[in-house]
Amino acid sequence: MSSNSLQIGASAMNAFSTGMAVTAHNVANVSTSGFAPSRAVYSSNADNQGASFETALQSTGSSATGDTWAASSAVYDVTSGLPLEAAAPSGTDISTEITQMISTQHAYEANAQVVSASNSMLGTLLDIKA
Repeated sequence: MSSNSLQIGASAMNAFSTGMAVTAHNVANVSTSGFAPSRAVYSSNADNQGASFETALQSTGSSATGDTWAASSAVYDVTSGLPLEAAAPSGTDISTEITQMISTQHAYEANAQVVSASNSMLGTLLDIKA
């Protein structure tokens, strides 16, 4: 039981770590024209051998010319207030990405607690056996 919870917690931590990397990549490319952000899609795999978590990447399909950003959207220079002759920014929404980062961080921390508790239980069991 304890090793199973260690496996589940560790695989979930790995999946959420990948999810955090995807979100960080989206934030890093917020100023890249035509960038289409990706999403981490989490799934659990339960069978007779145990359970594990997996992460799959999914492109949102939005780009600077897609439905998210209109082709006529203007980028303004904050010092002069005049429109720049630049391409529209990426389809990355910072508020969504920051919310996703916070959620992923809490999920990672929760699974770290599962691993810690499982490790403690295993240690107690080994002390009893010894």
